[in-house]
Amino acid sequence: MAGDKVEEEVKPKQSASSAVDVLSPDYPLMVIMRGIPGTLSHSKNIALMLETIGPELGLDVRKLKIAAYYHDIGKSVNPRYFTENQTEDEENAHKELDSWISYRLITAHIGDTVQILVNDPNIPRDVIEWCSQHHGTCIVRYFCNKSGTKNVDNYRYKCTKPRSLEAALLMICDHLEARSRSLNQAGKLSNVDELIDKVIVELLEEDEQLDDVALPKLGYLRKIKFLLKREISSQYHKRVDYDKAMDESTGE
Repeated sequence: MAGDKVEEEVKPKQSASSAVDVLSPDYPLMVIMRGIPGTLSHSKNIALMLETIGPELGLDVRKLKIAAYYHDIGKSVNPRYFTENQTEDEENAHKELDSWISYRLITAHIGDTVQILVNDPNIPRDVIEWCSQHHGTCIVRYFCNKSGTKNVDNYRYKCTKPRSLEAALLMICDHLEARSRSLNQAGKLSNVDELIDKVIVELLEEDEQLDDVALPKLGYLRKIKFLLKREISSQYHKRVDYDKAMDESTGE
């Protein structure tokens, strides 16, 4: 099963072609994404977050959008095992599966994503690297807890932790989008600030997923939090105290 060792799949000869619109509706990769509408919706929301953050941090927005739209394209291999692609009246595909099998199915989407993207000459190599790192060595918490194991490392993604600001942002936005959507659907998305702080603390401090990323300037993290707060609040129509948020982002 794919997913254990993915960075080797990223071939050095990969190059980008800015002349081809890889995000157009009829582009082959986008056609694949349209076949997994739940994952496509998730990816669109992440693209909106990164479009907001990218210009403020001087990053390549086009590449960030490509990463956002295609970071989970590997889910197209086994779409029904991912909750965003399951309908309300559909039985959970994991119901009768052993937790270890479910873990393997879930984590395989990273390797599957790399295998799909690396065969497209129009996808930049660094974008593929960001996609391969967006789960780092995070724990697949639900199935780890379900298994009852005391060795949580057995349920970690076997990937490389983010090594760039772009990969770190993709990871943060991926976690935030999934959690904010889940909380909103349950009517429990009451405090966007708290959610953002919780996710970043978990990734940065508790699980050390962002240890290999050097922020270019002091205050970047505060600015990232402010921009994410504004975007998520806009997506879910939550009110933001912009004066307070701006003061926090500038350290005043």
